[in-house]
Amino acid sequence: MMRLHLISTGSINPLDEIKTFQSLQPYTDQLHLREPNLSAAELLDLIEALLAHGYSPDQLTVHDRVDVAHVAGIGVQLTRRSLRVRDVRRHFPNLVIGKSVHSLAEALAAEAEGADRLLYGHIYPTASKPDVPPRGIDALKQVVTFTTKPVIAIGGITPERMPEIVATGVTGIAVLSGILGHSDPLAAVKHYQGVRV
Repeated sequence: MMRLHLISTGSINPLDEIKTFQSLQPYTDQLHLREPNLSAAELLDLIEALLAHGYSPDQLTVHDRVDVAHVAGIGVQLTRRSLRVRDVRRHFPNLVIGKSVHSLAEALAAEAEGADRLLYGHIYPTASKPDVPPRGIDALKQVVTFTTKPVIAIGGITPERMPEIVATGVTGIAVLSGILGHSDPLAAVKHYQGVRV
């Protein structure tokens, strides 16, 4: 079954969101904490609270913060602003490393440097990047075809677009506003789950 990665909004109140994440946990495979406004200590507190409320370490990924990922024993998602994959891999050989990529060349480079999975997008138009053209389905197919690591598609993916996404052979999808931006996140995540094949 297609894996579902949930990405946090970047503006959460950690205490308020624990119950929301807990309710969504049975329906998602991975929770990405993309919270640049939180300090390292605040991120660690959030992770420990999530672990205490039913998440396992392999279900959690923190964006950019290699230090927090190492201390918490969870995965890290590296972006263009992060440390290079090869440097993180050299110093933290057992860390699960995801890399955000936006082209086939970036995907191949991340794979060669030791990334464990690739987050590729954005696939469709999205409000979060209104001035950047979407990469599209054909480009996604190329990344899936020419890399050997799991590929997670992101960007404007709605339940209605799932059949087209599934046909590319991707390992999973990542969703932010489609779930956490919905008035009823639990209903929204169930809608995605209902069309995963």
